[in-house]
Amino acid sequence: MRPSAPADQPGLTAMIQARSDWMETRQLPNWRNWGRHVHELAGNCTRHRSGMWVLTEDDGRILGCTTILRTSAPWNWTEVEAAETAYYLSGTVTDPAERHRKLGSVIARWAVDRAAREGISRVRRDCRSSALAMYYQQQNFQLVRKVSVPGGQTSYALERMAVRIPDLISQILQHEDVVRRSATASSIHS
Repeated sequence: MRPSAPADQPGLTAMIQARSDWMETRQLPNWRNWGRHVHELAGNCTRHRSGMWVLTEDDGRILGCTTILRTSAPWNWTEVEAAETAYYLSGTVTDPAERHRKLGSVIARWAVDRAAREGISRVRRDCRSSALAMYYQQQNFQLVRKVSVPGGQTSYALERMAVRIPDLISQILQHEDVVRRSATASSIHS
C-alpha cells in the first residue's frame, strides 16, 4: 500500500471500470452509480491530500484502492462517536479478476494496523448493501447500527478497533500461498 499519485489515474480508472462492469454483469446493487462515478473516484488520486491509497503488485499494477477520511457520514455516528479518533474507509475498490486473493480483506487489515500505529482508535466504514455489511463483518468489523436514510434506503455503520498486526506481511504472503496451492490443486483435479 502506498499513497496514490496523479500518475495512478489511468490504472485506477481501468480497475474501477472493471469492478463496475463486474457488478453490472451480476446485477449487483449500485452498479449504475459506480459506472457513473468511475472517473470521479479515480480522479481522487489527483487531489492534494485526498487520503487515497493504492494496493499494487511489485510491478506497479494497481490491484485496489481505498480513501482514508478522518470524518464520516454524520447520520451514521453519534456526536460522542464522531469525536473519537477514527479512520473512515471510503471508496474501497479491488480488481475483480483478483477477487480470489481477498484483496478487500488485505486493505482492511492494513488500515486497522496503520490506524493503530498512528494512535487512531477505530476504523469505520458504512455501506447501503446488507451483503456488503456481512462481508465487512467477515473482516471483523462490528455492525454498530442500521440507519434509515432519505430515499428509504438503509445505511449500515460498522467499526473495528485499531490493533497492531505485526505479522501482516507474512499473513498476506501465507494467504496468497494457500490461494496458489488451492488453484494448483483445482487444476490438477479438473
